[in-house]
Amino acid sequence: MLRIHRYFETAITRQASDLHLKAGSPPTLRVGGRLLPLPEEPLAHQEMPTLFLPLMDVRQQEGLRTRLEANFMLNYQNRWRIRVCIFRQRGCLSGAFRFIPTKVPSIDQLKLPVRLKEMAMRPRGLFLVTGPANSGKSHTLAAMVHEINKSTPRHVITIEDPIEFVHKPRRSLFTQREIGLMTKDYQSALMYALREDPDVILVGEMRDISTIEMVLTAAETGHLVLSTLHTVGAVQTVDRIINVFPGHRHEEIRTQVSLSLLGTISQVLLPGREKNQRVMAYELMILNPAMRNLIREKKTNQLKSTLMLARKEGCVTLKDNLTELLRDERVDAKLVNALMKEIVE
Repeated sequence: MLRIHRYFETAITRQASDLHLKAGSPPTLRVGGRLLPLPEEPLAHQEMPTLFLPLMDVRQQEGLRTRLEANFMLNYQNRWRIRVCIFRQRGCLSGAFRFIPTKVPSIDQLKLPVRLKEMAMRPRGLFLVTGPANSGKSHTLAAMVHEINKSTPRHVITIEDPIEFVHKPRRSLFTQREIGLMTKDYQSALMYALREDPDVILVGEMRDISTIEMVLTAAETGHLVLSTLHTVGAVQTVDRIINVFPGHRHEEIRTQVSLSLLGTISQVLLPGREKNQRVMAYELMILNPAMRNLIREKKTNQLKSTLMLARKEGCVTLKDNLTELLRDERVDAKLVNALMKEIVE
């Protein structure tokens, strides 16, 4: 067994989400959202290449040499897919590893709101999963695609960097493309995806104005598009999309968003009361005519109050969801109060 495989096994046994290997520090796990150093000696500068290079093929090693970093997926014993990020810092190699189960999760297993099943069945439009890094966005997207796969015969194209969950066809047909390996970038992949007879397009991340513009076009032209943004809350999400464009285009983009956006779920993972547990808190916005008018009329600051009035339609504010988690004693009161002060209010 490779030495790094021993670290992988330890991470899996302890239900870690991430493993960090850096010279000068002991191997460190992230368990339940908290960093946990292993009781070992700090890793030495000279041993880092022997840890990482056996994991990499020639192309990946060349990428590390020329770009000073390498990002790829690793299949580990048919049980896990590991997202590998190897990079240089302070003159030596370091690595970060994210553990992803090979089994695609369902909406029910993740305890996501049931309205996401309905969103996954929509024939066209844009649905966004948002939140900070490491908030479970990829899992939520995968669960929505799983719902499509088990329910309807549709052609699903995923564009990711890298591919995290591999979907096995059930009722749907899949095309999964990885940035840098199977396609140049998100913009190119989206352009060609529209020529490949898709019903559903998953875009791993809307990173730039070109990608956002093509996503809006795809949603407008009769496709269901699922994607992510690093925003917290429905209001910030809508504003981010609009404000990434130059001012003279805001009215046009507001109209596009008001017509094509189906909804958003904004999520954050919190340490649970049980050991090594993380609990998701979320805000769910399902657009109704009143919300679409607010977006079109440049009144996104009023979305929050409209969201509260739309509870019967399945909308949930982050504050309401945090209150529910607190009532069910699933999270710590101090943590919830701090989050409400920082994000909600």
